[in-house]
Amino acid sequence: MADPPESLFCKGDISLLGHRIVTIVGTRKVTEYGRKIVELLLGEFLKEMNIVVASGMAFGVDEYVHKVCLRRGIKTMAVLPGGLEDVIPERNYLLKEEINKKGLLVAEHPGKVPWGKYLYIRRNRILAGVSGMVVVIQAGETSGSLSTARFALDYNRDVLVIPGDITREVSKGCNLLAKEGAEMITCLEDFKNILRIEENQLTFFEGRKGEYP
Repeated sequence: MADPPESLFCKGDISLLGHRIVTIVGTRKVTEYGRKIVELLLGEFLKEMNIVVASGMAFGVDEYVHKVCLRRGIKTMAVLPGGLEDVIPERNYLLKEEINKKGLLVAEHPGKVPWGKYLYIRRNRILAGVSGMVVVIQAGETSGSLSTARFALDYNRDVLVIPGDITREVSKGCNLLAKEGAEMITCLEDFKNILRIEENQLTFFEGRKGEYP
């Protein structure tokens, strides 16, 4: 990363930082279609391969990603805006507690910090930096998820998008990224192929768990 945090503060299973991590983010205004895509991509194969799914614990796609992971026993990491003791949004307090027990919480600051919208951008760069790829599921033209995708491109990570209905605002950001060259996921097999998963085995690397080629 060009602008790495000086430190990362963590609660939960810190060993997850040594696994292969995939970041999945999206709009706060998630639709039923978006939820179906989350359910489709978060299959049992991720659990079997010990792949960690990171997201930002925001309304919409992010919180749904964490909830599906927890329900299915898939390892999940929440990168928080602000400090490790902040709960943003407040309604996700119980979700944060469950991730603390079963997954990993990560933040750039140890306690609580004065709130500001810039914290989302700071959080998004970490979401892009901790993983090898960023998947965007539904995003409007002004969605914060696009900043995560831009950071990922700057950091030479893969950016993948779900194409959507051209008449809907929540699809415009993803369709724009696809137009600019982001790889599209059009079916589950696309996602598995990008992850180099064949017959429920990772084929793109050898060696210790989480090692990149």
